[in-house]
Amino acid sequence: MRTTIRDVAEKAGVSPTSVSLVLSNKKSRISEETKQKIFDAADELNYVTKKRVVKNDLNVTEKIIGFIYPALYNGLIEECINGIENYALVYGYHIIQMYCSDSPQRCLEQIALAAHLGVDGLIVFPPSDMNADGNNEKLDKALKSIGIPYLLLDKAVYQVFCDFVTVDYKLCSGMATNYLISKGHSKIGILVGKHDLYNTKKHIDGYREELILNGMAFDEELIYYCDCDQKSENQGTKYLVEKGVTAIVSCDKSITLGVYSYARKNNIIIGEDISVIGIGGGQEIECMNPQLACVQQPGKQMGIKAIEVIVGRINKIDVGGVKTHYFTPIIIEGKSVKTINKN
Repeated sequence: MRTTIRDVAEKAGVSPTSVSLVLSNKKSRISEETKQKIFDAADELNYVTKKRVVKNDLNVTEKIIGFIYPALYNGLIEECINGIENYALVYGYHIIQMYCSDSPQRCLEQIALAAHLGVDGLIVFPPSDMNADGNNEKLDKALKSIGIPYLLLDKAVYQVFCDFVTVDYKLCSGMATNYLISKGHSKIGILVGKHDLYNTKKHIDGYREELILNGMAFDEELIYYCDCDQKSENQGTKYLVEKGVTAIVSCDKSITLGVYSYARKNNIIIGEDISVIGIGGGQEIECMNPQLACVQQPGKQMGIKAIEVIVGRINKIDVGGVKTHYFTPIIIEGKSVKTINKN
């Protein structure tokens, strides 16, 4: 029997309206905790949202593109969805949104399901650990087996050679570091994700390169690897504060929230006692006090490009070799960075 929105609502203990709002990515006041319950329930029940239209009286399904992404609500994913959903319609395609709960195994299962549903093409926003424990090889095998065009969005996966749409993460951390240097900071720490993540390595490369280009020493002791949970983020902030940094580059939205939380609990004034610049945006970031200076990733434009590329592949408009499409981030000024007078 096909799973319905009511089934998901009952499993999550919420109303069908709440499920509909969350799974269709509509703006609402639903809490992050409740959203995650809905995503988990949808995953457990194998619920898939599929948009259909009726042609004449034949009830024929329109052209469909699958979009697999981690069930992690962040600004970049929200913007990517915005670009994908809206621009797909321009080309006459509809989108199946398929959640993988940041699980490599679940991502592989969703790829198989997308093929079973008969999608015309597939966009995959890989989970965080897709490069660990041989998951990259499994992903490569799974994608090659489905027999339809596919591409990766945001994160590269080692040994998976296909079209790739991303922001330049090395440039993101480099821009953030340079911005802090321009404000007079010389002892700058960085909070990154787990050691083996693709984005982590790129962020450290950009941070290191920018320090060296500005004639500053690169100190590995000013790098802290976070597990992207509140305890780790608090420990990371505490560690860098005790190291005497005057500024922090925070490479993830959840890490940035952790920095603000630690500062608030320990009477540290961001923008005065310590400066912070984040990478990535979103609704939570926009509401931070003081306003966060950040490197903004152009998620909507990335989503639009993903649709352009996959539609080209589906229709054999672009039959050349695989390509990587890089997008340039921009700096958004905020009150979280203090200018230090240079003597």
